[in-house]
Amino acid sequence: MQQLQSESVVRRWTTRLTWAWLACTVVTWMLLITTSESFLPATLLAYGPRFVLLIPILALAPFVLFSARRAWLPLLIALVIVVGPIMGGRVSWRTLGRSLPAPMPKIAVRVLTFNADGGGAVAVRLRDMIEQVQPQLIAFQECGDALWDSLQAMPKWYHHRYSNLCTASRWPIQSFDSMPRASFARVSTLGFGGTGLVARYVIASPHGAFAFVNLHLETARKGLESLMGSGGFISDQGDRASTLGSIVNRYDPKRIQLNARIRNQESERASVWSASNSHAAPVIIVGDFNLPVESAIFRRHWRGFSDAFETTGSGFGWSKREGSLLRIRIDHVLGNASAPQAIGVWLGSDLGSDHLPIIADLAWRTP
Repeated sequence: MQQLQSESVVRRWTTRLTWAWLACTVVTWMLLITTSESFLPATLLAYGPRFVLLIPILALAPFVLFSARRAWLPLLIALVIVVGPIMGGRVSWRTLGRSLPAPMPKIAVRVLTFNADGGGAVAVRLRDMIEQVQPQLIAFQECGDALWDSLQAMPKWYHHRYSNLCTASRWPIQSFDSMPRASFARVSTLGFGGTGLVARYVIASPHGAFAFVNLHLETARKGLESLMGSGGFISDQGDRASTLGSIVNRYDPKRIQLNARIRNQESERASVWSASNSHAAPVIIVGDFNLPVESAIFRRHWRGFSDAFETTGSGFGWSKREGSLLRIRIDHVLGNASAPQAIGVWLGSDLGSDHLPIIADLAWRTP
């Protein structure tokens, strides 16, 4: 209160702005997790570069340090909120400062999921990748012919391909099923969404049979395409004013709303179907969800599953990269209540895709 009423103009306004920005970060956080698919600014924040919220904090920091030191507390709280709940930063004692262990614990199953962006680049490096990571289960999305051929050529693996989803297991695949999507196929012709794929397998492992789901859900890009230029949503070149002006001119609310409705219905069906008929059996769900965990759609339909990165990840887990600015975590490893628990999750190395592989160790419950 003394600084808020200080005779020093700099101290007084620094304190006021610091508390005001803390209030803004709290409101932004609430809007992000509740309205990210229905309120355009929150949608742009959910699928755009969230680090911009750090700029006011960095701008205020020198003034707090030299003229209003008692304002450090609200500034620190705002920083924690931006880096943690808003940007998705996580800290886990299991993985903090630790690289991918090799070999993994005997009680664990190692899962690798990767949107391969066609897979041409990873096809020639597949053997080296498998030898280095040593997974028992592999799920590729956007799996092209070259990658599928390379996967089939791997000895002592069981394979299956469903559209652009390729799945491989060290253990026998007992059965396969795909989520009915006739209604989504009809709306996909409109160009707003409906092309998501979900494949479910029953794997016969030494720990017992379990369901393994490989999915690639619809992207928000089809709703936001009206806001994008030739360089994507955020161009690496061009001035800011022209970019903002072109976004406003291209804004098409109906397209965004329709895409959000399709993705909401798709996630609703996929989350129920993936674990249906499981009768309390373990279910592991992996793939490109095209949803950050802060998304209102993700929170509505997938929060009933345990998220490997949320429980054991360290850092931001940005698995999707676009241009030099956009980084987002939309690839996930989930499990139901009976599934093996995550004991570690890591990002893999760059393999020529706009995504990075996600590698998770899941430990079976011992009697």
